[in-house]
Amino acid sequence: MQDEKSELIKRLAEANRKIKEYEEKAEKAEKASKMKSLFLANMSHEIRTPLNAIEGFSRIITETDSADERIKYLGIIESNSNRLTVLINEILDLSKVEQGDISINKENINLTTMCNEIINVFKLRTTEDVKIVVEKTGADLFMETDKNRLMQVFSNLIGNALKHTKYGSITIGYRLIKNNSKIKFFVQDTGEGIKLEDQKRIFELYESNDNGYTGEKKGFGLGLPLSKMIVEKMGGEMSLESNIGEGATFSFSFPYRLSEDRTDSSLRTITKTIRVDAVAESQKKLILVAEDSDNNYELVRIVLEKLYKLVRAKDGIEAVTINEELRPDIILMDMKMPNMDGLDATRIIKEVYPDIPIIALSAFAFSTDIQKAKEAGCIDFLAKPFRIESLRAMIDKYIIKNN
Repeated sequence: MQDEKSELIKRLAEANRKIKEYEEKAEKAEKASKMKSLFLANMSHEIRTPLNAIEGFSRIITETDSADERIKYLGIIESNSNRLTVLINEILDLSKVEQGDISINKENINLTTMCNEIINVFKLRTTEDVKIVVEKTGADLFMETDKNRLMQVFSNLIGNALKHTKYGSITIGYRLIKNNSKIKFFVQDTGEGIKLEDQKRIFELYESNDNGYTGEKKGFGLGLPLSKMIVEKMGGEMSLESNIGEGATFSFSFPYRLSEDRTDSSLRTITKTIRVDAVAESQKKLILVAEDSDNNYELVRIVLEKLYKLVRAKDGIEAVTINEELRPDIILMDMKMPNMDGLDATRIIKEVYPDIPIIALSAFAFSTDIQKAKEAGCIDFLAKPFRIESLRAMIDKYIIKNN
C-alpha cells in the first residue's frame, strides 16, 4: 500500500511538473506573439514617418530653383531613405524581436545635426497650431551611439506627442547632467498631460488605454513600451513627468563620455561617397555583376564604373560562362535569376575556382537566405536595398584581401 501511495505521489509530482512546463511554454509563446504584434504595429507607424519625408521633399525639390535648397532636401531624402532601409531590415528578422534581441550598432554622431534631421522629418506632419523645435544647447556634442535606434525612440515619442498636443509646441533636445557624466534627451509637449495612474503603466508591454490620456479614444501608442525597451537595451533609462493640462516630458538618459572624434560619421561617409577619383582604365579590377534587373544593374554600374571594369550576366548560366572566359577579380551574384539562380551558379563556379570571392546581392534577406548563400560558397552577403558606401566598402575589402 505504501509503495502504491509513493508511486501515486511521484506521478502527481510529474504531472504537476509537466503542467507547469506547459504553462511556461504557453506563456512564452503568448509573449512572443504579443511582441511580434507590438513590433509590427509600431513598425507600420515607423515606416510612414520616413516615407512621408521622402515623398514630401521629393515634391518640394522640383519646385525650388535654389541649388542650396536642393542639396539640403536631397540630404533629408537620403537620411530618411537610410532610416527606411534599417526599418525594413528589422522587419525582415522578426525572430530577433521575438527573443528581445535588438542589435545596437554604434557610430560617432553630431547630436545637434541628428535633432535637426528629426525636426525636418516631422515638420511636414505638424499643424499650424503646433510648432516643433529643437532646444539650443550651445556647442555641438558628439556621441558614440546607435543613431537609427536613437532616432527611432525620438520618432516614437514625437509621434505620441503629436496625438495629444492640439496647440502650442513640441520641443526636443538634450542636456548634460550630473557633472557631465550623463546625457539626457527629451521630448516635451504642451498637450493635455497624463493622469498619474496612467503614468505608472504607460511603458508596460501590451498595455493600452482605449480612452487615451484624458478620456478620449486615442490610446498611449505602442511605441512607448518599445522605446523603453530600446533605451534600456542601449544601457539607458526612461522617465516621464506630467500633470493634467500642463503637457508631458518624456526623457531618456545614458552615461556620457566626451567623444574626441568631432567628425560626424555620416558626414565622413557622404564626403567619401562624393569624392571618388576615377581610376586609370588599365589599373581597374574586373567585376562580374550577375543581375537580371536592368534598373538594379544600372545602379551598380553608376556606383562602381569609375573604380572598376564591369561585365554583366543576366542569369546564372551566363555568370558561369563569363567567369570561365574572363576570370573576373570578384563576382556580385544576385540570388534570384531566371534559367539558373545565383545559388547554383555559385556552387558551379566555386567547384572550379574556389578562391574567387563571390558576394551575394539579394532582396531575400532572411537569416536562412544568408545561410544558404554562404553554404553555396558566397564569401559575404549584402541585402537590397543596399547603401552605396556599404557596397564599395565590401568590394574594396575583398579586392584588397585577394591582392
